[in-house]
Amino acid sequence: MDKAIELTHVSFRYKASQTPALEDISFSLNPGKCALIRGPSGSGKTTLCRCLNGLIPQALEGELSGDILVAGKDVTRFRVQTLARDIGFVMQDPEVQIVGRTVFEDLAFGPRNFLVPAKEIAPKISKALARVGLEGYENRSCAALSGGEKQRLAIAGILIMEPSVLILDEPASELDPAGRAEIYHHLNTLCRSRGTTLVIVEQNMTDIRSMVDWVLVMEKGRIKEQGRPEKIAAGREKDPFFPAPLQKVDGRAGAGASPPVLEIKDLNFAYDPQKPILKDVHLTLPQNEFLALMGHNGAGKTSLAKHLNGLIPCDPGVIFFQGRDITTMESRDLARSVGFVFQNPDHQIFETTVEKEIGFGLSGRKLSGQDIARQVDETLDLTGLGPVRSLHPFTLGKGTRQMIAMASILILRPRVLVMDEPFTGLDPGGSAQVMDLITKLHSRGTAIVLITHDLNLAARYARRLTVVDRGEIVLDEPMEFALENQDILAHAGLVPKDNSHDRGRKS
Repeated sequence: MDKAIELTHVSFRYKASQTPALEDISFSLNPGKCALIRGPSGSGKTTLCRCLNGLIPQALEGELSGDILVAGKDVTRFRVQTLARDIGFVMQDPEVQIVGRTVFEDLAFGPRNFLVPAKEIAPKISKALARVGLEGYENRSCAALSGGEKQRLAIAGILIMEPSVLILDEPASELDPAGRAEIYHHLNTLCRSRGTTLVIVEQNMTDIRSMVDWVLVMEKGRIKEQGRPEKIAAGREKDPFFPAPLQKVDGRAGAGASPPVLEIKDLNFAYDPQKPILKDVHLTLPQNEFLALMGHNGAGKTSLAKHLNGLIPCDPGVIFFQGRDITTMESRDLARSVGFVFQNPDHQIFETTVEKEIGFGLSGRKLSGQDIARQVDETLDLTGLGPVRSLHPFTLGKGTRQMIAMASILILRPRVLVMDEPFTGLDPGGSAQVMDLITKLHSRGTAIVLITHDLNLAARYARRLTVVDRGEIVLDEPMEFALENQDILAHAGLVPKDNSHDRGRKS
């Protein structure tokens, strides 16, 4: 049997780097099998994926050695456009591969380039959307989709091409738990029933373990070990990539009541008046609060969060910061008081070095260069970014860019910190580091609003759970009581419905 994927002694070094990103990689995979690539951030997972579909060496310059055969083709000898007929690649950042104004235009792009007859394209689009849970989205604007919906669209854009080999770089990192289970169910069907070969980079093993045939464990550009899942998992009960359910933490800081720092009243919002995003939202955030804001993809979480520091104007509705209508505040003052870390870190990174990016927010204040340098140094130490301080942010991995975006807000010492899915692209160690930082800030008096799909993590750290469903707040209670509302949690996509009876329970 010919191998679907066969790599022999593959090494690669990016043009601007002094150290190899990959070193002596060898592995093979039979058709219709599923391989999992895992390892810490910066271990070479994404670089390996780029080698499998020809982006390396064709689009990304560097020194490549070794042999790479995928779908029977030497990827160094065929154009990426030719390889795309057989090899699909879902990138870590879905926005990179969305090209159409509407969902229909985006999904039609690939088939049109391969001269698929127009009458065949519409049925293919409907079928692909059904597979990823986006039925009826054909006329939606791609720009108006939530992060999770964009990730589903990116997956659909590859599925519609029906490749024989499918490479997926953290394809479900922005999806709610129910969505993750749904996507992986369809991928498993493709693999087992249709013989599609899968290579998946994934941090969370919960929804994928049963479908994996082979595991590659990477570390510092090398394959540390590889083998069948049961072999890799043996003796790894405490391995962060095979996590046990997190336990609820008691005695969190700031348990007593405090005055409100933010108040939301009668907030409504819609891009299209016929399709409201937020409906009559009322919410109060005490200064000592640690609130987890949750809900399914497209529920309105990010739209609600963007109102808190004026990124979206309040009309109709009103938001008060420490008793003051935020529409009467200078935008820079509001941004410093209510910090916002975007779901996609690239939306807020624009400087040429990490230290310049982190220090930019202080440039408008009446501080000496020495004071700014000192605060930048402290923030670099706090976030562990010291070793990359002089590097360009966009030469670094997404997990590191996520930490840079957070550091650029932390240095402003906001009264409220809003974080929209800060764990995207982070390995378990990176997620723990982020939570340690957030916990320290909360203990020092910063109110936290954390948007996440990880109910176990939210239960461990947050004092309060607020669930948004179709633009309305359907649950807003202290965490220990909110976790008992299993029907609401399941309906909001926070736990798969068939498992809602045993997930998220208070310990």
